[in-house]
Parts: sequence; structure tokens; C-alpha cells
Amino acid sequence: MKFFVAICLLISMASAEYVVKNRDNMLAYRGECVKELSIPADLVQKYEKWQYPNDAQTHCYIKCVFSKWGLFDVQSGFIVENIHQQLAGGHANHDEELHSKIEQCLDKNEQGSNACEWAYRGATCLLKNFGQQIQSSLAPKV
Repeated sequence: MKFFVAICLLISMASAEYVVKNRDNMLAYRGECVKELSIPADLVQKYEKWQYPNDAQTHCYIKCVFSKWGLFDVQSGFIVENIHQQLAGGHANHDEELHSKIEQCLDKNEQGSNACEWAYRGATCLLKNFGQQIQSSLAPKV
């Protein structure tokens, strides 16, 4: 019986590991969030060009995408380890400099902003500092 419990624990721990997402995942999350939030076509066109205006709809769109991606939780905020795994392609050493740079980008919402604003603020910093890396990791494969 103890062996069975140990196996179940190992399986649950393994399933809790973050799985790096790809372009197909990104496109699916974008589509789901556009539909759920009724995002107008003009904003969708901007998002497709990696342009994210500072408005309420965009804030909530960012929160939606980052939440579906497993990178943001409305209660606890950004999940630095998952972001690092995603940027590192699944081979992240959380003691390295990149991890610390990601942490510096993200806050604990000391301002008390709503979850949409909080997600937008962090995403803006991530795109500013890691935008090229993010875009190249999600570029179409030829």
C-alpha cells in the first residue's frame, strides 16, 4: 500500500511540471481569449503584430492568454519558474541570471491593481526585456 501511495505521489509531482508551449498553443490561447472577451478585429490585428495598447480590453486579454499559458495566476501573480522554463525552452536552471532578470520584471502587485492591470504590467516588462526571445521561440517553423 505504501508503494502505491509513493507511485501516486510521483505521478502527481511529474504532472505538475510545466510543459513548454509552442506556436500552436499560443494561437489556440489567443483565439480562445479573443472569443471569450469579444476582442474587436482592430485590436486582434495589433496583437498579431505584438502591439499591445494600454487599454482595459488589452489588459484582460493579456491576463487571459498568460493564465491559459500557465504563466500567471490571478491570486498569486506571475509564475517565474514557468516563465523561465518557457524562455529557456524547458532547460531552465533557476539559479542562473535569466531567472533573476525575469523576477526583476515582475511585481507582487503591491499597488493593489486588478488582475488584468497586473498581468499587463508584467507582460509589458517581459516583452520589453525578452521580446525578441519570446517572438523567435514562437515563430513559425519552416
